[in-house]
Amino acid sequence: MILRHTLLYTGVKFLPALASLAALMIFTRLMSPAQFGGYSLTVSVSATLVAIFANFIVIGLGRFEPAVKSDSERDILHSTITSTAIMISLSVTLFILLLELFNLLPSLSVDFIFLVVLFNVSLLLMLSQKLINANLQPKRYGLSLALKNFLLLGFGSVSLLLGFGMPAVLASLTVACLIASLPAVSLWGNISLKRFNLDVLRQLWTYGAPLTLLYLFVMIISFSDRIFIDVMLGSSEVGIYSAGYDLTQYTIGFVASIIHLAAFPIILSTYEKEGEEKTKTLLTTSFKVLLLLMVPVTLGFIATQSEIAKLLLGEAFSSTAITLMPILALSVLLSAIKSYYFDYTFQLTKTTWLQAIPPLIAAVINCILNYILILHWGLIGAAYATLVSFIIYLIATIYLSSKIFNLPPFPWLFTVKVGISGLVMAFSVSALPTILPMLPLLIFKILLGAIVFSVLLFVLLKGEVVSLIENIKHHQRLS
Repeated sequence: MILRHTLLYTGVKFLPALASLAALMIFTRLMSPAQFGGYSLTVSVSATLVAIFANFIVIGLGRFEPAVKSDSERDILHSTITSTAIMISLSVTLFILLLELFNLLPSLSVDFIFLVVLFNVSLLLMLSQKLINANLQPKRYGLSLALKNFLLLGFGSVSLLLGFGMPAVLASLTVACLIASLPAVSLWGNISLKRFNLDVLRQLWTYGAPLTLLYLFVMIISFSDRIFIDVMLGSSEVGIYSAGYDLTQYTIGFVASIIHLAAFPIILSTYEKEGEEKTKTLLTTSFKVLLLLMVPVTLGFIATQSEIAKLLLGEAFSSTAITLMPILALSVLLSAIKSYYFDYTFQLTKTTWLQAIPPLIAAVINCILNYILILHWGLIGAAYATLVSFIIYLIATIYLSSKIFNLPPFPWLFTVKVGISGLVMAFSVSALPTILPMLPLLIFKILLGAIVFSVLLFVLLKGEVVSLIENIKHHQRLS
C-alpha cells in the first residue's frame, strides 16, 4: 500500500509542483528582489501565525479522523474543529487590526492587511487538505494542490504582466487557496455549532498543542533567517534568499512530502489496528524508500545547481542562489530524515510534548547563529545557520525517540551503500564539461545521473532492493 500511495501522490503532486516552479520562475523575472522579498515574507509570516495559533486543530484532525468509529463521532469532531477555527480566525484578525490601529506592528517588509486575509484562507486550506489526506484520497488531494498552484500561477502572472505588483499576487494566492479548499467540502460531516464538544477540544489540544510548539520552533528554524535578513540587510536580500530557499523546497522537499503523505496515514492506521511489530516493518520500509529517493535527488540537485538556478530563477536572483542551494539542500535532507522517520515515534506513542524539546533547542541556536553569521557572512551565513540547526535538531530527536519507542535496527549498511551510490552519481554528473546549451545540458545530466545511480544500485543493493519490493508487495496483499 505504501508503494501504491507513493506512486499516486507522485502523480497527483507532480503537475502542482511544476506549477510552483513555473510560478517561481515567472515571479522572479517579473518582480524585483524587494517585491519578491515582501511577498515571501508576508506568506511566511501568515504560515507562522497559523502554526502558532491553529496548528493544533489541523494536527488533531489528521490524528483523530482515521480513528472515528461512527458518523456521529465524525460530526462531533468536525463541528468542534470548525467552531474552534472560526473563534481562532476572529481572534487573530481582531488582534492584528488592533495592532495596526495603534501603530504597534513591527517594521517589516510585510503587507499586514493581506497577512490577515492569508491567515484565514491558509487555515481553511490546511484543514481541507489534512481532511483529504486523513481519508486516504490522494487524487482529491492532488486536485486541491493543482487548483492552488495553477490558479496562483495564472492569476499571479497575469497580475504582474498588467503591472499590478505584489499586492495582486497576494490577492491571487488568496483566491487560489479558497478555490483549492472546495474538493474537501463533501468530506466534512454534518457540521453544527451545537455539536461543539469541549472534551473533544481538550483531546485535540492535548495531542496537538505540543506539536503546535514543535511546528512553531520548526518555523523559527526555517523562517527566522528571513526576519534577521530583512532587519539587518533589507527586503531585497530577503527576496534573493527566499528564491533560493523556495527553489530547494519545491524540488527536494517535494519528494520528501510525497513519501510522508503516502506512508504516515498507513503507518498510523497499522499501529492502531495491528500493533507495534507490523508498524516497525512499515517504518523500515518507508525509511528505505525515503533514502532511495531523497539521497540521489539531493546530491543530483547539488551537482546541477548552476543549471537549475539559471534556468528557473531570474537574473537578479540566480547568482547568489547558486551559492546557497547546496547548503539548503543538505538541510532539507536532514529535515526529511528527522521528520519522516524519527518524528513518527512521538506521534505514534502520543508523547508529543517530548517532541517539542529538540526544535526548541535548535530554534534558540538558530536565532543566535543567524545574528552572528549574517553579521559576518551575509546570506551564506543564514544558510549555514539553518544547516547547523537541523544537524542539532536531528541528533536531539534521535536521542529522545530512542527513549519512547523501540525502533527497528537502523539500516546502516543500506544507508552507506545508497550514500556511496549517490556520491558517485553526483561526481559523475558534476564532472561533465559544459559544452551544451543550458537546458539540454541539464536534461543530459539528469539522465546520466539516473543511469549511474541505477547501475550502482544494481551492483551494490540488488538484494536489498529486491527484498524491499517483496516486503512492500507482501504488505499490499495483507492490506
